[in-house]
Amino acid sequence: MIVTDKSILETPCEVVSLKEGEEIGVRLLHELRNSKNGIGLAANQIGINKRVCIINVKEPIVLINPKIVEKSNETFIFPEGCLSFPKDKIRTKRYVSIKVEADNYEDKLSFTANSKEIDDAFECACIQHEIDHLDGITMFDREIKKPEQIVRGKNAPIKIGRNEKVLIKKDDKTKTIKYKKFNEMSEGGWTLVEV
Repeated sequence: MIVTDKSILETPCEVVSLKEGEEIGVRLLHELRNSKNGIGLAANQIGINKRVCIINVKEPIVLINPKIVEKSNETFIFPEGCLSFPKDKIRTKRYVSIKVEADNYEDKLSFTANSKEIDDAFECACIQHEIDHLDGITMFDREIKKPEQIVRGKNAPIKIGRNEKVLIKKDDKTKTIKYKKFNEMSEGGWTLVEV
C-alpha cells in the first residue's frame, strides 16, 4: 500500500545495509509493477524508512543509500506526478544532469536530460524525485509556483500614469481628477486617497 501521509514522507530515511537494501529493492519493484503508471518508488512510500529507491524508465534500477554527488548548474522544468499524491500534477525544476553514488554500484551513475531521448529526461527527473523522497523532500517542495499577480503598493511600486484617474481628498471634500493635475492640487492641501 502506498503511503499518502505527507508528514510520514517528510521524515528523512535511515541508511540501510546492502543485504536489507536488496530485499527492499525487490519489494519496491514488485509494488511498482502493480502500480498503473509509476516509474519510480522510494522505500518510505511503502512504509519502510530506509534509503532505498527504484526507477524503471528504460530499465529497472535499484539504488541503495543513494546520494547526488554532482549536479549541473542548468535546470529544466518538468511536469511531475507522484504515486503518493495521485491526483496532483505539478511543474518542478530539476537539474539537467546529475551524478549519483549508491552502495550497490562501484562507479558513479550519470543521468542527463540534455539529449534527444525523452526517456533520458524522465529518468533524470525521476532519480532526483526518488532521492528527494529519501531525504524527506516531496515534489511540492520543488514546485514552481505560478507568478503572483502584480498589485500596486503590495508587490509593485505605486506608479501612476499621467492620465490615470485618482481620488483626492481635502477635509470632507473629494474629487476625481487626472493624476497629472494632482501635483498642483497637493500644494493646496489635497491628498491622494486611491487610484
